[in-house]
Amino acid sequence: MEIKLYKGKVKINFAEKDWNGKKIHKYTDSKGNKIESVTGITGLLDKSTPLMIWATRMMGDYILDYYSGQVITPDIIETAKKQWREAKEKAADIGSAIHEWVEQKIKGLEPEIPQEEKVRNGAIAFLKWMKTHDIKFKETERIVYSKKYNYVGRCDWFGKEGKTWIIGDHKSSKGIYNEMRYQLAAYWNALEEERIAEFEKGIIVKYGKEDGEFETLEISRREYLKDREAFLGLLQTKRREIELKKD
Repeated sequence: MEIKLYKGKVKINFAEKDWNGKKIHKYTDSKGNKIESVTGITGLLDKSTPLMIWATRMMGDYILDYYSGQVITPDIIETAKKQWREAKEKAADIGSAIHEWVEQKIKGLEPEIPQEEKVRNGAIAFLKWMKTHDIKFKETERIVYSKKYNYVGRCDWFGKEGKTWIIGDHKSSKGIYNEMRYQLAAYWNALEEERIAEFEKGIIVKYGKEDGEFETLEISRREYLKDREAFLGLLQTKRREIELKKD
């Protein structure tokens, strides 16, 4: 699929492929060169410690839930080792379902409240958040591209609250992490570079899958400028990593 940006002056090709049941997105320029994505760039941040703790807990919980009091065999241990992957995939599916429901709601459609409990909780959290803000959404799921820095991404939404331009990101994770700030800064920078709008603030909204509540982080323009510099540092690191792999 060809995407035209900057009043048609920039053309980006988008392809979605299935890889072992997962959707892989690839962006290329008019010459077929790969363009690095925002999430691929911020993915360089080290999240190994919390992930190791979580994966170990998944393994322990599985053994306690199904084999407590039994002799633990090597086969049971091998199965237990894989529980983190299954849990991660399930969480990703729930997150995608919440995201899709919210996208439909923003577009003015009237999707039914989801039946699956955690997806329903996420939808309810979004509705609660909406009651606290009078936002006029302008666009959702917009592809953004920086000509200056040559990266691409997909912005969840932007719009106006009164006369204030706001850019936002939806999340269904356990918390709001620094990586999310850098992603939002990347979208913010690209949209301003394309002269779509000049934003006065950003907002990250986390929808609770467990309790149906929401959590927000508002980011001022001053903080955005700091986050943008952090993102650009990650971008340079990503490119250097690619160079080293080729050597």
